[in-house]
Order: sequence, then C-alpha cells, then structure tokens
Amino acid sequence: MIFIGNMEHIRYKKETEVVTFQGKEITLENLSPVFTPEQEAAKRRELEQQLYDVFRKYADKRRAEETGS
Repeated sequence: MIFIGNMEHIRYKKETEVVTFQGKEITLENLSPVFTPEQEAAKRRELEQQLYDVFRKYADKRRAEETGS
C-alpha cells in the first residue's frame, strides 16, 4: 500500500461488474482514486523515489557481491 501524505479528501471512481464464477453470479466493485493534478504529481514523485530506493538497494548489493565485499 502506498501512503500519499496530506490527501484526506480523495474521491474514488467506482466500477461495478457482474461475473459468473462456478455457476454463481458475483458482483465485483473496483474503486480507483481520482487525484487532482497536484496529487498525481506528488504520487508520481513518491513512487519514483520508492523505485529508486529499491534499485539502489539491489544495485549496491550486486556491486558488493561482484567486488567480493
């Protein structure tokens, strides 16, 4: 789960679909957040930072293994 700071008032778009599974009808509901452009930019920056942190973690680990440290 990704926490986006200071976004208490997030609206959601609701999509509903009825599917059949093992002979029974099941209603699926999907909620997607609707962000303002500013919220979207903040979310993108946070995701980019998290991906960079993961990349650095594994790149540093790999570099240490290759150099025998």
